[in-house]
Amino acid sequence: MTPLSTMVPGTPCLLPEVRARLIQLLDEAEAALTLDQESARANLAQALRLLTQATVNPEPVAGLHGGLMGWQIKRVIAFVNSHLDATIHVKEMAFEARLSLSHFSHAFKLTFGEPPLAYVTRRRLARACDMMLASDAPLSRIAHECGFYDQSHFTRHFHRRLGMTPQSWRRFYADEPEG
Repeated sequence: MTPLSTMVPGTPCLLPEVRARLIQLLDEAEAALTLDQESARANLAQALRLLTQATVNPEPVAGLHGGLMGWQIKRVIAFVNSHLDATIHVKEMAFEARLSLSHFSHAFKLTFGEPPLAYVTRRRLARACDMMLASDAPLSRIAHECGFYDQSHFTRHFHRRLGMTPQSWRRFYADEPEG
């Protein structure tokens, strides 16, 4: 049987220590699968948590030639975080950075590794995950408070980004063994 670590594609967006830990967790889960399913489940849960955090929370890189400066990054992040429950337009983000729309869009993608609206959606999903872990609030309310039009819109983006529905994700983490 091929070790799972050889099947993990190179993911340059993951920090080397996170990637190494994921490979270790997946290899341990594979080894324990036939003998100790509970241990395998715990290793897979930890790997999924790491992947979710890495997918939802990559760090911007300041100082890239053509990218945003540190003060611009801070202003844009603060603006987005304080307006996640409302519609956010790229022109508003550009205004916060004091750049033209086209220059901002290019610099933002260089700095954050994704377009501005993809970043906004990712931040909304991160907030939704935090809210689902912290409360039993209905998904429709969480969707609304995180700036999604409705629960269907939220579910579509959540599934596309994290590979499962919000309800499945919530149930998985609620049932997850501590470790």
